[in-house]
Amino acid sequence: MNTKKLLSVAFLALLLGSSCKNDAYRDLEETAENGVQFTSTIAGNSTTRVSGNSWDKDDAIGVFMKQGTGFSNVIAGNKKYVTSGNGNFSATGSDIINYPNEGAVDFIAYYPYVEQLSNGIAEVNISNQSNQSAIDLLYSNNATGYNKDSGIAKLDFKHMLSKVELNITAGPGVSSLAGLTVAYQDIFSQTTLDLSNGSFSPSNSPANILAKVSTGTTGTLVEAILIPGPYGSKNVVFTVGGNTFTWKLPANMTLESGMKYSHSIQLRTEAGITKAVAIGETTITDWIIVPGSSHVIDKDKEPIKPIDPVGVEQMFFEEDFGEQGPRANPRGRFATYTDFKNKTVKYSDLYTDSWADIRQTSTMDTHVWFPANRTTGMKIENINAAGYTKLRMTYEQAANGNNADISALKIKINGVNYPTSGTLGGQNQFSEVAIDGIASAANLTVEVSTQAAENKTGYRIDNIKIFGTK
Repeated sequence: MNTKKLLSVAFLALLLGSSCKNDAYRDLEETAENGVQFTSTIAGNSTTRVSGNSWDKDDAIGVFMKQGTGFSNVIAGNKKYVTSGNGNFSATGSDIINYPNEGAVDFIAYYPYVEQLSNGIAEVNISNQSNQSAIDLLYSNNATGYNKDSGIAKLDFKHMLSKVELNITAGPGVSSLAGLTVAYQDIFSQTTLDLSNGSFSPSNSPANILAKVSTGTTGTLVEAILIPGPYGSKNVVFTVGGNTFTWKLPANMTLESGMKYSHSIQLRTEAGITKAVAIGETTITDWIIVPGSSHVIDKDKEPIKPIDPVGVEQMFFEEDFGEQGPRANPRGRFATYTDFKNKTVKYSDLYTDSWADIRQTSTMDTHVWFPANRTTGMKIENINAAGYTKLRMTYEQAANGNNADISALKIKINGVNYPTSGTLGGQNQFSEVAIDGIASAANLTVEVSTQAAENKTGYRIDNIKIFGTK
């Protein structure tokens, strides 16, 4: 499933003050027809990035056009270029870059775009792992020697950080992985990237980092995007069911920029001994393949105190409606559909005579459809929110028409109505809707409904996420 646009990498303040132009810079009207345009690939896999399987509409990159070494002669700095979702990027207004009349130029680009940088330095902070796309730093410096006759420039992006995926299963003595937390202890949490040459500064600010944990159908996926560097003898602590399992990383372990490491781990207890077993070869999708290894970790000699995630927001529920939504009629009825991402909650229809259904199209992945001119609804029950406060929910909404009213879809959580307002964009273009101030409760029931009199276009909903603070 695609993850729609969520941008919040911890970059700060303005590169080189303002865009500067040299004497040879073309004095053209700022229009898309005159401006430089880009196509892109990432790590050799066309239009692919970590947060989903394609670029999403309105994803934005920052672009610099320069001559000479580093940023000694920047012609256009930190210009915002946006994609419609196909990996091709263009700009509008003052962000449009024009080639100079004479001479060749080079391009440097990064993702995600932020409006302000300081002295060409991007500050990176990976402390909050809940939104992986927000800390997936991409960088391109391959586009060199272009001129006004070159046409569309190609940007080859690469992942600058490292990613580690742990596929967790429950072994003997471990009855459930519900509530699992995974903490990388005393690791690098902050660094800076010099955009002029793609080099990192020495990492600093060691911290205990909670990884992102997502419950699946046969196991649990643990994701962490980490700063490249030595990780030898660092501890990874798994906490579940009141027990801790510690994996001491190999003494010579180093994570490299652009690499994605994946291990299968089984948590088990044998005759009172707590172990974590890591088995298997590393796999990769759009990052660089890394050889795998196997590890067996004995029980903790002393109890490990779990990291207290007080004050750290975490995503504790996510539903993207799986991958098996029918593309043709008959569609999948919401209450009888079986490929939901979560298997520990209850899904049902709000109405028995008219219901929402599950579908996908040639241009949209699996989502819930609320047909026009019908009173329909869906319910998700038994969402475990125990121990969380400051609850909020996000979801993506689209309509089968232009400029539709967001409020036609009604949201009720634990019997309380949470009104929404605003207007959606173009036909079948998803927009994120956020609901804050949800009352705390041990379990949540979410209802989404629409009335026939208000639903004149048909609505779609996707990627429901619920966040909370311990």
